[in-house]
Amino acid sequence: MTQIEGSYPAKAAREALWDVLSDPERLGAALPGVGPVELDGDAGFSTRVRPSTNVGVTPLDLEVSIVDRDEGRAVRLKGDGAGGEHRVAFEVTLRLSEQDGGTRIDWDAEVQAFGGLASLSQRVLPALLRDQIAIALGEAERQALAGAAA
Repeated sequence: MTQIEGSYPAKAAREALWDVLSDPERLGAALPGVGPVELDGDAGFSTRVRPSTNVGVTPLDLEVSIVDRDEGRAVRLKGDGAGGEHRVAFEVTLRLSEQDGGTRIDWDAEVQAFGGLASLSQRVLPALLRDQIAIALGEAERQALAGAAA
C-alpha cells in the first residue's frame, strides 16, 4: 500500500467546496478523464475514468463511496477500480479549513495498485497520484466557484 499526503490551496469558499466534495455526482464529475457518473444512493457512484499513467491511458471502471462526512470539514472516500490487467483500491480523506479568504484542502491517501499499475515504481506512483488528486481538486474548485457566481 502506498501512502501519500498533500494540500491544495483553493480560492473557493469552504462551504462551496464542501458542497461539491460531499456530493457523489459532482465529485464523480471532478475526476480526471471521467465518463458518465451513475449514482448509487446518496453516498456512492460508479464511472469510467481514463487517467494518463506511465503505462499510457489506463481506463478503469471505478466504484466510489463517501464513507464519512464531517459537515463542512472533512470527507472520506473509499473506492476501487479495474480495467483489463489493472486494478486499484484506495481510501482518501479530504480535510477543509479556511485560509486567506479561500480554503485549504489537506488530504491523505492510501492506494494499492495491482496488475500493470503495480509495476509503477514507488517514486512514480506517488507523483502520479498527487497529479490526479490535484486535477480532481482543481475541477471541484472550478465547480464551486461557478456555483458561487451563479
